[in-house]
Amino acid sequence: MHIYKAVDFIHQDEGIALYKVANHTHEPEHTHNFVELVYILHGTGNHQVNNQSYHVRRGDLLWMNVGDRHSFHAEQDMQYMNILIQADYLNEQSTTYEPERSLINHRLFQEFQQPMQGALQHIRFQGKSILELEELLESMFGEYLSKKNGYRAMLCGYTMLLLASSFRRMQDNLQTQLTVDIHEILPKLLSYIEQHYASPITLRDLAKESYYSPHYISKTFKLCCGYTFTEYLQEVRLREAKRMLLESTECVGAIGRMVGYPDKAQFYRLFKQYFGITPQQLREQALKT
Repeated sequence: MHIYKAVDFIHQDEGIALYKVANHTHEPEHTHNFVELVYILHGTGNHQVNNQSYHVRRGDLLWMNVGDRHSFHAEQDMQYMNILIQADYLNEQSTTYEPERSLINHRLFQEFQQPMQGALQHIRFQGKSILELEELLESMFGEYLSKKNGYRAMLCGYTMLLLASSFRRMQDNLQTQLTVDIHEILPKLLSYIEQHYASPITLRDLAKESYYSPHYISKTFKLCCGYTFTEYLQEVRLREAKRMLLESTECVGAIGRMVGYPDKAQFYRLFKQYFGITPQQLREQALKT
């Protein structure tokens, strides 16, 4: 696999390079020691980053950090802009910047760091944001070509704006995807709990069922239901226990076991905590009415 080096593409005293590329149909897998952004201006194609494939079109921005592996294949008249940035391009702005990792570690972008852990490398701009981004890129490209007095400062400012816009869009995309995922998986999770509440189910069981991590499942429950998975499971079990206490003649201990509480003392404690009375008191009240 070929390794591209910054010294071959970026002037050392500039730290950044911009290229418009057309009629380039294929680029085999490679890596590089600089950050690369690819914005699709026209046409479509397939871009692969670290074994993840993306079908790209106008409005798509691909982000490759130092050491990422990527390749692409154009489908129809693909034109794109390459923005190549040395890893230490913004280093003078911050003493805490870590050039070997990612530009997102710059102190100006700290607010994006936590939500962006494991974020998408494929950023999709839509509607008005496409025109705004293309106007910004054209301004950057013009400064890079003309090299008028102050162009380095202009490029640095434009780069800050480009990065902030990209990180913001990434964040929006992640939130949109989270919303879509929640609406898709939550009914399945609730149905699974309704069917298996009597078993000792855990977050890991739900994770296997939905192909999401236990941590993500936990966040989904808290966000959508207002309480944790454990609290929701407990509510399902106790409401079913109440129904059985009122509609059957099974003994209290048996009902506790049937809803997932083999420990009778625990069942009594949780039931009273939730309903304010014991299982036996519930039955006695029902007989009086």
